[in-house]
Amino acid sequence: MLKALRSVDIVRPYHELEYTSACKELDVDIFVIGEDWGSKSHNIEVETFLKEAGKSIVQVSYHPQTSSTKIKESTIAQLSIAV
Repeated sequence: MLKALRSVDIVRPYHELEYTSACKELDVDIFVIGEDWGSKSHNIEVETFLKEAGKSIVQVSYHPQTSSTKIKESTIAQLSIAV
């Protein structure tokens, strides 16, 4: 779904909560976070890197219609019905 968006250049899955290496590798300009981001240790590392590199961090507010969990659940439900 993300790859289909015109504003998205690259979709890179991750399997661990470590974002700094991907930000460096992809040379991101904007890093988007949800309002549930918080101040966990892995967040501090990437936030420090982005700020020092002059990159933008954009925080989006939660909305039930844009909840990634709800989008995934809906997609899976639709796939289950189609099968």
